[in-house]
Amino acid sequence: MNDIDDRGVHSLVLEVQPEWLDYNGHMNVAYYSLAFDLAAEALVKAAGMGEEYTRETQNSWMVLEAHITYQNEAKLGDRLRIESRVLDCNAKCVHLCQEMYRDAVLLSTQEQLDLHVSLVTRRSTSFESAVHANFEALRERQADLPRPAWIGRRIGIRR
Repeated sequence: MNDIDDRGVHSLVLEVQPEWLDYNGHMNVAYYSLAFDLAAEALVKAAGMGEEYTRETQNSWMVLEAHITYQNEAKLGDRLRIESRVLDCNAKCVHLCQEMYRDAVLLSTQEQLDLHVSLVTRRSTSFESAVHANFEALRERQADLPRPAWIGRRIGIRR
């Protein structure tokens, strides 16, 4: 699987585009979601899915839930490195975590739960065996990495 390092972590590098900026002069929140989605798409493609897989099988993946946090601003021209990990998976779902960096500075995180679906029935269906095996292999390669403290965060005002 291309773009997978020796820890089993997938990386994608993007550059902040002018149209991604808002009137505050930094990357708009919608484009953080886009950047994480592009990285997740690259990860599932590395695991054997993607557009060609969908055309051939009429199966795809859809996001059930996602949580994004923002630690630092991204600005025009910044090179973003998004690292994606498989925290867990089963026959139909994969639990991902992603971290966005500019050099060594953490800019943003995303936790995401994805569901494998049939586009014919619009219902969940099991991963193809090779895809499931690839997700399991990534999960196992990453098992010794520390679980990020931000996984499973709740949103709310601290009192």
